[in-house]
Amino acid sequence: MALRSDTYYRDLAATAVRQAGVEEPPVSIPLVAARLGVPIVETPMPPWFTSALIYEDGMPAILLNSSREPHIQVAGLGHALGHLLLVIDDSSVGYPKDGLTYHRDADLVAEELETPSFMVIDQAQKWFNDYRYLARLFGVSEKRMLEKMGALGIIKNRGLMWDY
Repeated sequence: MALRSDTYYRDLAATAVRQAGVEEPPVSIPLVAARLGVPIVETPMPPWFTSALIYEDGMPAILLNSSREPHIQVAGLGHALGHLLLVIDDSSVGYPKDGLTYHRDADLVAEELETPSFMVIDQAQKWFNDYRYLARLFGVSEKRMLEKMGALGIIKNRGLMWDY
């Protein structure tokens, strides 16, 4: 696989969101999966398990632990879908079998699926950079939204300002 930048993986996710027709937050990751033709099989599993890519009738599907908290399910679903998008984009990637391969890339894709940069920028302009409101709008924690907006350069962390 060729070396790719973080921006490349984020664009991969943003393209999937746009192709699914999602234009406003929150992003429905199950809808993105459905538009790709990937079924989600939800079933109660042990608490240590979140999600996995499986084959069902020779086609990929996502196995999701229905007994986990909703935000954990979304993260797991995004991560599994991230792996799948990596394989769709470049078949030489393959599915991770060793537990380490391409997980960082899948995490980047998953993060962008949940909070697409183009949507965060658009909504931040509409809502005057109110990260608290945007966090509720996107269905993520305030900390996560603040980090996303900081990474995008929307909010700057200036530290403590002393006025002598």
